[in-house]
Amino acid sequence: MYMYYLLMNSKSNKWISIINKGARYVQSRAVNIENTSYVQHLCKFFDISESKAQFLCLKHPTITKLNEEKIKSLVDTSNEIGLSPEILIEEPALFGILPVTLKYRYKVLQECGVKIITPAMLTTYLTILKQKTIGELKNSGYLHPQINIENRLASFMTQWPTSLTTLIYEDVEKSTLYALRLKIIQRYLELLLDLTNEEYYRGIKTYPTIKHRPLKNINATLNILQSQIMMPNQKIKSNLYLIHADPENLKDIIYNIRSLGGIDIKEVIRMHPKLATKNYRTLLEIRKVFEEYGISNEAQRRCFSIFTLGSDTIRERLENAKNVPEFNTFFKHPRFLKMIHHNNTAMKRLSKLYSNNKKCASLNVLSGSASHYEMFEKAPGDRLGKGKDLLFCISQSLGKKFNMSQVRKVIKRHPFWINTPVFQVKYVYEQLSTQFTNEEIYENSPILLYPWKKVKLILNLIDKKQMHIEIPIIHEYFDYSVVSKSQKLSLVLYILEKNHYFSGNGVWLDENKQCVESDPS
Repeated sequence: MYMYYLLMNSKSNKWISIINKGARYVQSRAVNIENTSYVQHLCKFFDISESKAQFLCLKHPTITKLNEEKIKSLVDTSNEIGLSPEILIEEPALFGILPVTLKYRYKVLQECGVKIITPAMLTTYLTILKQKTIGELKNSGYLHPQINIENRLASFMTQWPTSLTTLIYEDVEKSTLYALRLKIIQRYLELLLDLTNEEYYRGIKTYPTIKHRPLKNINATLNILQSQIMMPNQKIKSNLYLIHADPENLKDIIYNIRSLGGIDIKEVIRMHPKLATKNYRTLLEIRKVFEEYGISNEAQRRCFSIFTLGSDTIRERLENAKNVPEFNTFFKHPRFLKMIHHNNTAMKRLSKLYSNNKKCASLNVLSGSASHYEMFEKAPGDRLGKGKDLLFCISQSLGKKFNMSQVRKVIKRHPFWINTPVFQVKYVYEQLSTQFTNEEIYENSPILLYPWKKVKLILNLIDKKQMHIEIPIIHEYFDYSVVSKSQKLSLVLYILEKNHYFSGNGVWLDENKQCVESDPS
């Protein structure tokens, strides 16, 4: 009896412990809800009390995942389709539906001829469309008994051939709205784009959202693509996702953006159809980001795919590129955006190359094809390939006065010009440009190939009038004032190479460890 009492007592204690934990959990949840911002958002947009807002959040946790912008978007969408925002409070399940989905569901039901669209119908949309036949919907009062659904739906498509009399060869009453809509879409695309049965089913399998786009939207989008953008039917067929592009957004892109990278936006969309599905506000934001960072139209033309990214992502990557010497070096390069577009790949490649002690990575290596990168990675030594990036970097640094061919004539005299990392060359130029003109640097272009520590050490010797230490034939009391700045750089080159018999080996940092270690910088 005593053992039984202990057993029962331990069980009751266990239950009491569980109840207490549950109470603490509920209490903590209530406190969390009370302190979170979405309660205030609900109160703000729906004019309800805090206690009711807290109750809604507890009963429908989906609401807690919505920020102010998303709640506002839902409210705006409700107003747009003619429902009062209070409907969302009466039917909280609507909070779990995306605003664009809510809008399209309403329009689809409207196109189907549903007499009164209630909030509950928006949440049970799939059941109404896919599980109930048209006959059942008419008997239930959802649809008017005398309505010809086939003709009604077909009327939203405006480019039917006049000779066409019948669309569906079966009893429509036994079909669902979902199946009927798909057949009308298929028939329309078949006639308009010469789309085969196989192409159609492959398309809706790949892009299932087409199934639930309002027919009016599909028709409007096709009209814009064909008559305004002048996109060939074959291109629409091979990019069937274009069919579910928002026609209003497409109009905004055409009329509000007009051009990207200096090219007419219609031509850009013909070349890169994916941009037709991009939100026009995002495209405007991206263009502003490029203006802010000084990205040229030519760079944009070389990589229109960059516009498929988000504006925040592009801004973040551009900002990060400033802090990576290898990226920053190519900031003004026409193909720089390709590296931003493939940023993750470029960063991984750069890290791997550094681990293999390869520093002469070109833009093509970092953002080009995998085969090109693998070839560079496996190749012996460390060289720039054709060296175009190096020549571009120097010519851009020196200004418009010196083009790439002029720079090449001077720089190629050095036997190891193609083995110098581009970011090192740019850094040396930046340091020299504070003391020397572009013309003086151009006349001694090979000096850009040498490590700055070595160059700076020799410049310091000249500035301190101690050149006789390196060149004994120069008298201690040599008049340094007669040496021009260009000659000064020539002297630096001479001193850097004289111990290497002017073979060019002075460019290697490890050749003169004493020089590096004694550098005060």
